[in-house]
Amino acid sequence: MTSEVGYNIYLAITAFWSWWWEIQNNQDDLPRTFLTISVPILLLVWYKWTLSYSRKNTPPLPPGPYDLPVVGYLPFLGHNLHERFTEMAHKYGPIFSLRLGSKLHVVVNSMDLVKVVARDMDHTFANRCPPLTALTITYGGSDIAWSNNNTHWRNMRKLLVNQVLSNV
Repeated sequence: MTSEVGYNIYLAITAFWSWWWEIQNNQDDLPRTFLTISVPILLLVWYKWTLSYSRKNTPPLPPGPYDLPVVGYLPFLGHNLHERFTEMAHKYGPIFSLRLGSKLHVVVNSMDLVKVVARDMDHTFANRCPPLTALTITYGGSDIAWSNNNTHWRNMRKLLVNQVLSNV
């Protein structure tokens, strides 16, 4: 019975992968079976290895809704974002994460937590991750809009306020 089940599995696999093989020869049964079994196993091992490697360096994220692979949570948002974020805050808490496309976003949905983030942790959240086009246009992010929060940015801000935004 076991050999019959194994033979039926073998027939199902070779029938599924028959488009892969153009030569119908009885001498190729062993290499065909080996490749048919090893290719999906190697793909599964590669996927698990890349998944475990990518999760080693990431810190734990706040809870959030599940998303689709490419578009993220975009199809589920709707028109009134503030109402949807309030619903999600009731379900996941005042801090939750969601993916919009390929970008990960952490949403802070409490006024007290927003004050903590904006006042106390401003150096952590002030740095920007510019897109490639912004880096190209601004010569490596050296302007006031895309540069990180450092002395260069403070000097550029002082220059902007004194020279451009003043009435003198």
